[in-house]
Amino acid sequence: MESKVCGILHGVIDDKRIIAIKSKKKVNFYYMSKGMFKNFMMYFTPEIYVFLTVSTSKRVHKGYLVQNVISIEKVLSPKKNVPKVYYDISIIKSGVKRIVNKKCNKLFIDFEMSMPPYSDYKNFVSEIIQVGYILTDNEGHEIERYRNYVKPKIYPVISLRTIKFLHVMQADIDTGIEYIELYSKLKKIKHDYNPMVFVWGKNDQLELNKLNKLHKLNNFTKTMQFMDLLNLHKIYFGLKNDLGLFNAFNMYSDVDLSKQKHDAFEDALVTKQIFDSFKLTCNNKLTIVVSKK
Repeated sequence: MESKVCGILHGVIDDKRIIAIKSKKKVNFYYMSKGMFKNFMMYFTPEIYVFLTVSTSKRVHKGYLVQNVISIEKVLSPKKNVPKVYYDISIIKSGVKRIVNKKCNKLFIDFEMSMPPYSDYKNFVSEIIQVGYILTDNEGHEIERYRNYVKPKIYPVISLRTIKFLHVMQADIDTGIEYIELYSKLKKIKHDYNPMVFVWGKNDQLELNKLNKLHKLNNFTKTMQFMDLLNLHKIYFGLKNDLGLFNAFNMYSDVDLSKQKHDAFEDALVTKQIFDSFKLTCNNKLTIVVSKK
């Protein structure tokens, strides 16, 4: 169970990550996780108003009777008739909503990377060995879908770890395209459609940048607008920890994908399906319950 709390910041106990809030002449204590306290401690100054969602149950923590803070909704300072707002989740959610509702072409893309061997991996460099994407127009209609293997340059023979984890064979990789062909395809998509690129997590963009540098190619992807759908979920739902791709899918669907193998195209497709459901949620057309543990 959870409830809403608001009031004037009465005090901060830094070493215990506890804040005291005065409401209706009574002071109550609230405990924050390490990450939350670190992110908001700069705002915790005297006479600040805080609006929280907290657990209704109380417990003793280091000598204080506290309630756990689930999320911080708003932080503001009263300035005469116009308060100064330092943080407001409703404004942030509006920004996320604008992103998902933007009328533009969209590219949902995923890569699988080579993995180091079980030994002698000190100088190993991962490379993209599989790509999958779905390109849509500004109405969400599919323009193109693509999947293929990509031949690595530095270590052309993939490791046993890669074979076991991705369930691919060396023969699959040998039939793939050269990285320059993938580069050319993405460059053409950038030129023809200039899409907003949706990925799950930061790794795909980082690997793409790294491969462009490795192959000494112009990194045109720096001018592409990448959107980390994982991070948008963390911001919108106030999540403390990263959310796995399939766990996110399970928030919106009863279909169990936990046993699905790692495949770049399938993951790109799941990313698009998550985006579609997330967009409905942001527009109040779908209601889901999210655990913030």
